[in-house]
Amino acid sequence: MSRHPRFRISGAPLCPVAQRAGLALALRGRDFAPLRSPGKTRLLIRQAPGLVLAIESPVAMLELIEDLHPGQPLHPAEPALRARHRQLIADADAAQQAMAAVLAARNLRDLDLAVFALRQRLLGIEAELQALPEGECSNLDIALAPLLWRLAVLDRRHGLHLGDGLPGAARRLALLLARPEARRVLSLAAGRAFLDELAAQSAAVALAVEDWDRCFDGAPGRKVLPLRPNPSPVPAQAAARPILRPDW
Repeated sequence: MSRHPRFRISGAPLCPVAQRAGLALALRGRDFAPLRSPGKTRLLIRQAPGLVLAIESPVAMLELIEDLHPGQPLHPAEPALRARHRQLIADADAAQQAMAAVLAARNLRDLDLAVFALRQRLLGIEAELQALPEGECSNLDIALAPLLWRLAVLDRRHGLHLGDGLPGAARRLALLLARPEARRVLSLAAGRAFLDELAAQSAAVALAVEDWDRCFDGAPGRKVLPLRPNPSPVPAQAAARPILRPDW
């Protein structure tokens, strides 16, 4: 392989897979050229004129970027801990699919079911994170970041409290977003574009609380309890240390 490959990420810039690959490169100080295109997100690596390697698997992207930067490893060196991280990366992929169902919901019933499934996944991940030792930024943090960032954006904009009860996950996201390289990918502009995209798609999760009652059409048997924000007050310590800073 070339000692100095060139990277591009094709697909939708807001795709979680694209953000994950972008983070893996940005945190290593590598430039990459986004290429908006239809279809699946792909990591394109140009090694020589006329020779381009295209990767579609999210896990394979992380692993290949790791292998191409042996001097900047983001996997734990200890084999057992590395295996646990890889298992949690797989769990993050499953949770991201659950998040996709939340974003795809167009009525309150589907949204309620999707949120329940997402929360179950998140609580399982949180339990595993609590058992892990504290460490530097890793590929696990990169894999979790697009998902946790979406939770934080939605919670901040719509007050849904999707990320409540996840202190370990919140701490990892906050540490990652403290790095300017990460905020190049998970930027304020990206957050606004994400919310605009949800609003344009009429996603139920993007409805304001006062608008949710309008979803009830009065048809027999079709009314469901609206998923309203948790009325419990946010602890003062949590309120004083938001995950997403004004300049994020």
